[in-house]
Amino acid sequence: MVDFFSNIPDIVIDKILEKLPIRMAAQTSVLSKQWRDAWLSLKSLIFNNDFWEKLTDGDYDLDWRKGSQIISDILLCHNGPVHDLDLNLSGACSNRMNPRQWISFLSKNGVRKIVLRYPYATMDLTSYIFRCSELVHLELSAFKLNPPPTDFIGFPYLKHLVLEKIRFIKQSIFSSLIKNCRMLETVKLMKCSVMDHIVIDVPSLQTLILSSNFESLDFRNVRGLKSMSVCLKTLPKKLVTVETVDAVNLQSIEFDGHKFLAAGGIVKSPPVTFNHLEELCLSNLNLSDFAIFRYLFYMIESCPSIKKLDISVIPGETVGQHVFDYNYNYKLDQLLVVNIEGITGSSAELKLVEYLFAISPILENLFFKSGYIGIESKLNMSEALMRFPRASTKASLVCLKK
Repeated sequence: MVDFFSNIPDIVIDKILEKLPIRMAAQTSVLSKQWRDAWLSLKSLIFNNDFWEKLTDGDYDLDWRKGSQIISDILLCHNGPVHDLDLNLSGACSNRMNPRQWISFLSKNGVRKIVLRYPYATMDLTSYIFRCSELVHLELSAFKLNPPPTDFIGFPYLKHLVLEKIRFIKQSIFSSLIKNCRMLETVKLMKCSVMDHIVIDVPSLQTLILSSNFESLDFRNVRGLKSMSVCLKTLPKKLVTVETVDAVNLQSIEFDGHKFLAAGGIVKSPPVTFNHLEELCLSNLNLSDFAIFRYLFYMIESCPSIKKLDISVIPGETVGQHVFDYNYNYKLDQLLVVNIEGITGSSAELKLVEYLFAISPILENLFFKSGYIGIESKLNMSEALMRFPRASTKASLVCLKK
């Protein structure tokens, strides 16, 4: 058996160790002399929930000192570079641990990916993070982020930036963080605070996901943007809307939060045309609000190449038929699938379905899921939907169960 383990090629050993939890990888050191120190050359170190669970005693108390010492010992004895670090400090021990020394070590060892998770934004993130100049992927959850040092020149190789529950000490920190990130492709900002004014000035950016409250959003240079998702819970005071986005390459848009559309709905003419957009998702729309209703139609008429349209609506006050100049000469010549969720049979919702049927010559399926209405109301709504004429002879109306 020893001979078998001793004759395994090093490249195979590395592949095996990459698939194992770090505790199990360390246990392979007893297999043979060849395996003894192999795990100390792992380029990816993962200290996740599985790692911490092994340090929990019978009373479910976490031995955080032992865990901290283990991590320090592994880094101290490590041979070669550490390319990836995934460190989950969201357990009970997290308020007693500080990854400062570990990040300092990694900044000198060519780390390319760092994932740090903390339960509450009470700990200051170490400034050593700004010295990790070879980062390609940075993901931070629940830290206080201070301004970078004056000699910080950006992350020249960073492609993916994910920030969740980050408390920015100053407004300018986010701009400083992405400054000179010339290869940045993905930015996700979720539940971050102290970000009143967000400026996106990243020509290489392809995917943008915003799920945070802010007062203003400014797109400066996003000519490479292909996918954008925006979720707002409160209405910004000032919003630079989607009309200002260079839409040359934009292929997917998702808006979650009807207040975003309400702010953008002030426009009196359709926004810029998104000629390359293939998917449009508009969520949580109150169609009883005429500003939102009007903006919805403007967005539909500004996306002539979409193949898939997803819309979810929320209940609103009962209103009469909206007065709107519908353009029935406009066609969605590539639209194949429509999903509408939450409809209750209001006049605005029925008008939307009627319009989509009329302008979609190759539509295959229109799926709908009703909101909370009675059986009789649901039957009346279904009958009304069935009566609408359809430009496509293949168009099917499909009711989805809840």
